[in-house]
Amino acid sequence: MDVGKAVSFAFEDEEWVSKMLLGAVILLIPVFGWFAAMGYAIAVVRNVIADEARPLPAWQDLGRFFMDGLMFWLATLIYMIPFLILVCPIALVWVLPALAGEQEEMVNVLAGVSVFVSVGLGCLAGLYGIVLGLVMPVLQIRYAETGEIGSCLRFGEVFRFLFANIGGVVIAQILLWVASAVVGMVISALAGFLGIIPICGWILGAALGLLMLPFSVWLMVFSGDMYGQLARRASVGPV
Repeated sequence: MDVGKAVSFAFEDEEWVSKMLLGAVILLIPVFGWFAAMGYAIAVVRNVIADEARPLPAWQDLGRFFMDGLMFWLATLIYMIPFLILVCPIALVWVLPALAGEQEEMVNVLAGVSVFVSVGLGCLAGLYGIVLGLVMPVLQIRYAETGEIGSCLRFGEVFRFLFANIGGVVIAQILLWVASAVVGMVISALAGFLGIIPICGWILGAALGLLMLPFSVWLMVFSGDMYGQLARRASVGPV
């Protein structure tokens, strides 16, 4: 995987400034903006796979971006079901000690059961969360290739692709996490420092916080290029 290419990918488009800023504005639209942004990221993956000369899609077909983002979100929601099944009982088991009333011994027993179940389910949920984080790029690739939610739900094919390309997927996700964490910490630190300065500092800090929006758009483009590279390397074709 060419990481340098992924970092500079967005800036290869001669209209990258306007496209990034427009994307940031669209992100401000509740619900619609985030689905449209997800669809835009899928369009980036398509462009990379097709080796388009102008890498960044124009923000013209917002309707399609929204529908692609919505369908992709529905696919990811299905993969979230096992995670929710593991997490939801954790809150419920802590009701058990209250059922014992004033029987102190029974309260202690049920509290122990609650701890045991919580830790066990928490560990399983954590492990599944890691798997889920690795599956997301594969789902994005498959949806970009086919434009069909059904391709994301062919679980055997999804996990075969993941295991066959596990190294590239892990690297892509680590790089995405590192980029997000580093820039997030820098902006938060600067905003915190400016917050010490009355009025002017508060205004500048709030304005600095808005930089997270175009950075979020860049992250989507960055990840889209990496996922597109993975798809091309694996010679993934429409299913």
